[in-house]
Amino acid sequence: MSDRDMQELYKMQEEAKKRVMDMHSRSRFAAEQMNRSLNAPQEQKREPAGAPVVPFASDTLRREELERLFLLSLCLLLSQEEADRSVILALLYIVS
Repeated sequence: MSDRDMQELYKMQEEAKKRVMDMHSRSRFAAEQMNRSLNAPQEQKREPAGAPVVPFASDTLRREELERLFLLSLCLLLSQEEADRSVILALLYIVS
């Protein structure tokens, strides 16, 4: 290899190192930002005076709603695929 080719190779290696360091610092910054947002205390929303306070549903209630939605979606999918009706009825029994 000529000296010029070697110089170009070294130059490309240096540029690649700079890009890697830049990407590394960006990813570190993004990770720190995510950690800060996850660890930050959740701000409570303040309701205007006189507004009714509605309590949030518990996690178990949300999970049950998601399970029902999943089972109903599965029933719909199975009915579109003309699956065994006894399976669909069993799933509907579980939902109720």
